[in-house]
Amino acid sequence: MQDVIPIRRAWADGIFLVGNRYAKTFCFTDINYLVASREAKGSMFLDYSELLNSLDTSASHKITINNRSINRVSFEQDVLMRPHHDKRDFFRGEFNSVLTPFASSDSVNQEKYLTVTVSKRNINEARAFFNRVGAELSSHFAALGSRFTEMDAVQKLRVLHDFYRPGEDIDFHFDANDMMLKGHDFRDYICPDSIEKHSTYVKLGRKYCRVLYLKDYASYIKDTLVTELTDINRNMMLSMDIVPVPTEEAVREVENRLLGVETNITNWQRRQNNNNNFSAVIPYDMELQRKEAKEFLDDLTTRDQRMMFCVLTLVLTADTKKQLDSDTEAIMAIARKHMCQLATLKYQQIDGLNTVLPIGTRKVEAFRTLTTESLAVFMPFKVQEIHEPGGLYLGQNAISHNLILCNRENLMNQSGFVLGVPGGGKSFFIKEMILQLILNTEDEILICDPENEYEPLIKGIAPDISSVFHIAAGGKDRLNALYLVKGYGENNPLVEKSQFIMSLVEQIDKNGVGPQHKSIIDRCTAAVYMDAAKTQKVPTLCTLREKLLEQPEPEAQEIALALELFTTGSLDVFGHESTVDLNKRILVFDIRDLGEQLKPTGLLVITDTILNRVTLNWRRGKRTHVFIDEYHVVFENEYSGAFFTSAWRQFRKRNAYPTAITQNVEYLLDSVQASTMLSNSEFIVMLNQAASDREKLAKLLNISDEQMSYVTNAEAGSGLIRYGNALVPFVNRFPKDTQLYQLMTTRPGEGVFGGEKLTPAKKGGGNVYFNFDEYDPFN
Repeated sequence: MQDVIPIRRAWADGIFLVGNRYAKTFCFTDINYLVASREAKGSMFLDYSELLNSLDTSASHKITINNRSINRVSFEQDVLMRPHHDKRDFFRGEFNSVLTPFASSDSVNQEKYLTVTVSKRNINEARAFFNRVGAELSSHFAALGSRFTEMDAVQKLRVLHDFYRPGEDIDFHFDANDMMLKGHDFRDYICPDSIEKHSTYVKLGRKYCRVLYLKDYASYIKDTLVTELTDINRNMMLSMDIVPVPTEEAVREVENRLLGVETNITNWQRRQNNNNNFSAVIPYDMELQRKEAKEFLDDLTTRDQRMMFCVLTLVLTADTKKQLDSDTEAIMAIARKHMCQLATLKYQQIDGLNTVLPIGTRKVEAFRTLTTESLAVFMPFKVQEIHEPGGLYLGQNAISHNLILCNRENLMNQSGFVLGVPGGGKSFFIKEMILQLILNTEDEILICDPENEYEPLIKGIAPDISSVFHIAAGGKDRLNALYLVKGYGENNPLVEKSQFIMSLVEQIDKNGVGPQHKSIIDRCTAAVYMDAAKTQKVPTLCTLREKLLEQPEPEAQEIALALELFTTGSLDVFGHESTVDLNKRILVFDIRDLGEQLKPTGLLVITDTILNRVTLNWRRGKRTHVFIDEYHVVFENEYSGAFFTSAWRQFRKRNAYPTAITQNVEYLLDSVQASTMLSNSEFIVMLNQAASDREKLAKLLNISDEQMSYVTNAEAGSGLIRYGNALVPFVNRFPKDTQLYQLMTTRPGEGVFGGEKLTPAKKGGGNVYFNFDEYDPFN
């Protein structure tokens, strides 16, 4: 069985010795080729052609596309939620049932590799060569928007192990040192248990495999051929072996062939002249040969084209011979649709297998001579994927239908925006994120809720670890607007708090805060906190108002009068000490009953309270997720916008992940500060957008019309996700026959928010009701 794998030696950094040559494999990520505009596709095509031109002529190259079936056990361990043996296990099981269909037998993940093989005298020369080539290729892939990384020995052996031994990838634990101590060969660990050789297929263990190669090429091939061949949901690999020819050698070869064609034409004309046929026309086939040879020579000398030898091979695997024959016919039909012909390798299946796998060998010599442009037509790129370990489920890719798992911890900054028209699914999308954070993490969650949309979900799932604050005129819940913790602000805490008071007064008094007012506020704020340090009494807005009334300036009386509404007036909910429990893991600030005119002020105070909580969590080493709805309201005046911009920066620095939700994108983009925050955010979810908003977003984020089509008249919960450099169209359909849907939906007439009663869910033949005191998740 070792002889099946032509690897003689392996080094830890991923360099393999195959025959008398050295091979190293790199992995590269996909890019959004299929959803790009025509102009963008042209640019990508030229960049990919430039990459092919840069391939070293002293080495051979293999581009491999690997469809790996999703292992059910691995999927359950990496993606599904594990039981915590608490009252929320029922909801974990219900959410897992939404994700389980993605681990079906026909679900695959696609990976892409580039293997470089070169002849060198020793490993040191080979390592230096691969370091140089890897750096050059990395820059070319970066120009395409693809991330190019080298694979070490364990990663490469895992790819081979998963192919030779499908279904056993969860058992892969390769320890080279342990194997060397025992005197074992690494090929023993990855090779199949048995092999049966047949003329048109081989049987590796219990799996049937068949290797095909591209026999006949059409004169015109679309750039979607490779994509369609690899779209089949089967465990398969497709490889393109590329051997670049030095330009001077290629020119010399074509000139010799052109000279031969010209000689044939001259000899033919001489024979016609000898027969007194002086008006004979050169035969079409000879004229065509001369034309094609001249065009080929022009390509090489004037159009920056290279001559390449290429062979395309692919291997299919199936559980049964019948399934293998069916998949083979389906693949061949796709090729015939493109006027190409795939053929089965006869009595060369093992050679073909070693050719198609990313090992670095080539045993099939069915070469075709191509130019750079002709080879670039076999475009390996399709659409970007987001599948990060430990990420939140945000739907499925609209093109590949794979899971989208986003872990914002991996981004340069964790700021996020969720944008969409009313009814586009914004709140449901956010609730789905919050749900996963509650059930599968220990992170703190802070929510600013202007429409009281989140209470049914929070109280329905986590009443024991949450507090919902109903902030309303005359209400019982109060928040101290002057609450201050150690480490508040970016610089001087008193300066930051003074800025906050200015923003608060600006919200109250639309005439603005003049220089005199600023000085008085700054002076009184400092005095209040100095008094509090001496008396150990928590300062409030009432304390600040009293201090303002002691000042001799008439402007101080004006400020005190403006604050009267929030201290002794009907909105004194922010003027006294806090009466709410800020120590719960989940805090929801409901400001629906403040009214439209007072919501900006409420948002300002709540954000300041959130900033204090974020600072406390940061000092305790805990991560905080902050969700702020109706975000556009806070940028309607200068001071509140400046305060929020400062708070946004502090959230990122203090291990907090802020997410803003808004429907009025146009108002948001009218603010320079807000549009800057939006363009600098690494996580942006765009649901269905109005026409004017689409145009502004496309210009700000540099999104093509083809990509923006996914947010044009999109169904609820579907749109585009911008995640770092990735831009992925997605759909998110949540089953309606679940209790989670009833808790999260805000559609009229549906769910708890719409006035419906929670429907019992069937489990194990009995009813599981929404009563946590009597609920046993394992009974």
